Amino acid sequence: MTPPLARRRFRFQRFGRTNHLRIDSWQDLEAVLELDEALWVATTAPTATINCDPVFLDMMDADRDGRLRADEVKAAIRFLFENLSDRSGIAPGNTRLELGAVNGESETGARIRTSAGKILRRSGSTADAITLEEVRAIKTEVQQGGLDEAGIVLPEAAGDKRMRRFIEDIIATVGGRPHPAGAEGIDRECLAQFLEECRQYLDWLRLADPPAGETVSEILPLGEATHEAYELFLRLEKKITQYFLLCNIQRINPDFLSHALSPGTDTRSTNLLDISTAESFLADAPLAWPDSEGVLDLSGVINRYYSRDLERFTAQVLQPLLGREVRRLDQTAWRSVCERLRPYREWMASKPEVSVDGIADSDIAQYVTDPFFADAAAALIEESHRTAFVLDNIRELERLILYQAHILPFVNSFVSFPQLYDPDSRALFEMGTLVMDGRHFTLAVQVLDRKRHVESSTASGIFVMYAEVYGENQEKLYEVAVPVTSGSRGNIRANKWGIFNDIHGNEWHAQVVQVIENPISLSEAVAHPFVRVARSIMSRLEKVSAETEQHLGLGVLKDAGRKDGSIRQRGGDISPAGLLAGGGVALAAMGSSVAFITRTAAQLSPGIMLGALLAVVLAMVVPAAISAFYKLSSRDLSAILEGSGWGVNARMKLSRRQAHTFTYRPGRPAGRS
Repeated sequence: MTPPLARRRFRFQRFGRTNHLRIDSWQDLEAVLELDEALWVATTAPTATINCDPVFLDMMDADRDGRLRADEVKAAIRFLFENLSDRSGIAPGNTRLELGAVNGESETGARIRTSAGKILRRSGSTADAITLEEVRAIKTEVQQGGLDEAGIVLPEAAGDKRMRRFIEDIIATVGGRPHPAGAEGIDRECLAQFLEECRQYLDWLRLADPPAGETVSEILPLGEATHEAYELFLRLEKKITQYFLLCNIQRINPDFLSHALSPGTDTRSTNLLDISTAESFLADAPLAWPDSEGVLDLSGVINRYYSRDLERFTAQVLQPLLGREVRRLDQTAWRSVCERLRPYREWMASKPEVSVDGIADSDIAQYVTDPFFADAAAALIEESHRTAFVLDNIRELERLILYQAHILPFVNSFVSFPQLYDPDSRALFEMGTLVMDGRHFTLAVQVLDRKRHVESSTASGIFVMYAEVYGENQEKLYEVAVPVTSGSRGNIRANKWGIFNDIHGNEWHAQVVQVIENPISLSEAVAHPFVRVARSIMSRLEKVSAETEQHLGLGVLKDAGRKDGSIRQRGGDISPAGLLAGGGVALAAMGSSVAFITRTAAQLSPGIMLGALLAVVLAMVVPAAISAFYKLSSRDLSAILEGSGWGVNARMKLSRRQAHTFTYRPGRPAGRS
């Protein structure tokens, strides 16, 4: 009997500046079920940002929305408690399930124990435990058999080649049903629809069958050749009918017909040199010039656009149907030909609207008349129900093993975050370490939407790099957000390259694509005003230097263009002597300024000068230090996760120890200098 959940004392541990529930064993999972969700560190997260067995995450995601919620985590814990009578096996990475630990009194537990026993007996094992590898090997075998979804059969499930083609023909015509393997299979409805369409089509085909011992019928006056003959008939029917109509007009009003067919005003503008126009003209022109007797001379002058088809039509249709050699076709004979082909036309018009008409007639007849196909398909569908029930048990067995192995690491990266604060551990949402600029950046989380993540990171108060990680052939694998938490900015900038070591031990290329700037350390913040002043001074000096060079350069060019050696300015000409005089005045003014400053400084005592300098420095440093200290103490790691779609309850203030753990510069190894 499964022991009831005991109400227990909650154990909290302070990590950083936040209290986290301690979850060290299966007993602590009982506290997770009782703890108010508002006290969980996280309550929801996208499965794409969690590094864990994907099947485990998919099984926990009950509503298949790509996110995990607190109630789904609780449901997973309850599943474990309901189906394990001995919970001591709940431990990180334990993928070996003791059969004696399974609760045989629960309905699901009984099915799991039976399924595990069948798998062990099938492999010839006498062990009292089963591993995840053994379960997945059998699961793969069943899935590849094409019978793993109740009522849906894949072509692979057919052992006979004829049966496989039968199933493939069903899918290709009436369509199939989606299968979990990603392909399409058939069910009873597909089979019934296919056979019904085959029967309708076969009944229609049999209407045209000749009587016993005959090769022709009323519908097929030319036997099997009727199909091709009718295609020729359709191509020429309108043109031959048009010819006889024009012949009738010729007898009634020759002038009217001559005017209509003569190259008059309507055709003078026709550009017959254009190929498409010429072809269109010939296609519209009569088969031949109308004859007053109403006879088409098949050996006479024929419109070359139709002459080849007419020759074939004469040989394959007219002569066989009229029973004689035909050189001239009159209207009586033409009406006779049309009448002979009328049953075929009506038969074609009555063709049922089915999708199986692309299959060979002989195959359709075999599918309908030979019960082997329908019976074998029905048997496979029935078998799929039995096999799928077994597979469902295998999935529940796999679920129990996965929950046993992964539930503790998961809740320690969801309900609590102890691994995040341990330099030697990794939380499940961590992606790896970025090596760049001579430093290790050990915290990296996956970014699903950079624009949204940037909005969150800006509010975190943390300096954040966004880096794209590339695999083989420069294929982008994913993007990560990497906080810079200690030291200085250094040489970090967009487009900088480094390497990324993921949690699986793989090394990939990485490139910074965006930077969110915030204070990194107090020393950098204190130095920032002086760096800014220095940059301002250097910028001003560079500007003055550039203006001077430009001024002197223009002066030299203008001087070179004058014969008298003077330089023309807006106010007139300036001679070299004037330029030297002006420079002397400037130097004298500068010297006077320096002398004034020197005399003034000489009148002040060193203490006053030092105090003034110190006051200036403090005026610059103190506000910057206070502002930086406030921002640094307010840095919030939760915003980094929230940008990736996590729902985080706690404010995860970045501690000094964390700052130096997440970003550090390795020391040099001992050795000779």
